Amino acid sequence: LAELRTKKVAQACPLCRSELPPGLDGLFDLAFRAFCRISGMVQRGEASWASLPAAEQEEMEEVIAMLTEAAAQGHISANYDLGFALEFVRQDFDGAEVAYRAAIAVDPGDANAHFNLGL
Repeated sequence: LAELRTKKVAQACPLCRSELPPGLDGLFDLAFRAFCRISGMVQRGEASWASLPAAEQEEMEEVIAMLTEAAAQGHISANYDLGFALEFVRQDFDGAEVAYRAAIAVDPGDANAHFNLGL
């Protein structure tokens, strides 16, 4: 994203065409807020990860795309959240394992990533 901004490429999300948040932290915050909103729906029993309504499923795909980008750019918390989203939303256990291991590589003391890997 930073490279695209320096080249004056349109600063819009390729998925929804919304204006991109400022910088890496903005990208992570945008993804995390959407993730927390949908996670709250699941925790309150309004939906389940396996049967999210279409709008929320689409939003979670956008969240996964944003977390993937934030993790690739080195955001310290993005890998764990990406692993959680892959594990519970997509049931992509291999992808989740890779993300959790990346979280541990960035922060060896990440207890949540260790727990989710069973380490």
